[in-house]
Amino acid sequence: MLAAAALGLLQAGIVGLALEGFSRWDVRAIAIVPVIAITTFLMVLALNLIRTAVRPTDVFGTGPAGAILEVVAITTPVLHDGLSPSAALLLATEAQERLGYAAVAISDRQHVLAHVGLAADHHGAGTAAPPGAVQAMAEARVARLPVGWQHGCDSQCPLRSAVVGPLVVRGRVVGSLIAFFEGALSVSDRERAVVESLCGLVSTALEAGELEVHARASASAELAAIQAQIEPHFLFNALNTIAAFIRTQPDDARRLVTTFAEYCRATLRSPSTFVTFAEEMEHVEAYLELEQARFGSDLVIERRISAAANDVMVPPFIVQPLVENAIKHGKTDQPLRVVVRADVRFGRLRVIVRDNGRGISRADAEHVLEPGYGSGGAGLGLASVHRRIQAYYGELGRLRIASSPLFGTHVSVLVPIERPQAEQDAA
Repeated sequence: MLAAAALGLLQAGIVGLALEGFSRWDVRAIAIVPVIAITTFLMVLALNLIRTAVRPTDVFGTGPAGAILEVVAITTPVLHDGLSPSAALLLATEAQERLGYAAVAISDRQHVLAHVGLAADHHGAGTAAPPGAVQAMAEARVARLPVGWQHGCDSQCPLRSAVVGPLVVRGRVVGSLIAFFEGALSVSDRERAVVESLCGLVSTALEAGELEVHARASASAELAAIQAQIEPHFLFNALNTIAAFIRTQPDDARRLVTTFAEYCRATLRSPSTFVTFAEEMEHVEAYLELEQARFGSDLVIERRISAAANDVMVPPFIVQPLVENAIKHGKTDQPLRVVVRADVRFGRLRVIVRDNGRGISRADAEHVLEPGYGSGGAGLGLASVHRRIQAYYGELGRLRIASSPLFGTHVSVLVPIERPQAEQDAA
């Protein structure tokens, strides 16, 4: 307002000076019209530039684009669990409030999951999906439609038109989003574009959630396969070692039998549960005790486990395969030294398994994390640990390998100390 007042005074001054000059030079007063037009244009241009310069910045953008991003940001966590009634209700509520529609409905292929806004009394959750929405889902396209024609409404319904957008997951239509309007006129291209953009982002969130579910299911299935098989060579070696101890060291033989039973028990426990790191290390210790009895002084084990690491919840079988890999693929004619370290730093658990064995050749190192590499038919190995860490933790977890025939192999695992949310919900 101050800028407009200042520009108005400036224009008045310019016009006054022009009139005084025209009267002095005996110029007709009509000549003042171009002066007023030019100064008015310049004043409007200056006001627009000032308004643009002082306009506050919206971190989400302006207009419907910002509202769409807000809706998606709020609803994405629940959409990752699928298009459930609770997720549909949150999505409909946020879209209706932030985008200003008369009503918003979310449906699956057959029924309305949630309806927020006008006409909820006869278009609410549990009613049949509108004919227009069914057709739009069948054709997998965004459609504009008058409610009275394709929504099964009577003349008293306050909703007069709508835009329907399909929700698509991996090429499969799983539902629809319907934005309702009170006006009976055709919906604008702008509103159609808004619904299309919102449906696209919601579909992406649903698809990402489905991929996470598949990844976790695959990890659980792979773990079950791991646990269903104890490597035959290890089994035979352990039993042969126990048999040899029975003749010469019966007390040690009895202890090894108990250890072997503990190893088998841990191997066959439920694959869907997380365990504490201390429990995981109990399984590792059972394996190491059997191998130590077999190799004697040719196998040296060093443990450096911090107290903070013991209570961290981890997926089972993320350490034992690393230790087994170090012994199985690192052992030579020379004594093998294996170091197992674990500590907690900056909210993450770090596990390191290092050996001074034969190392991994450069050719093998390129394939060591591929499925089946180094598994020996038992499904154990670095690749399995790597895939399960990625499935449970995504980018927050990692497995790194450094190896050389001269210095041995160094494997590190880094995971958050907080369990994945999906696993917390399942617990």
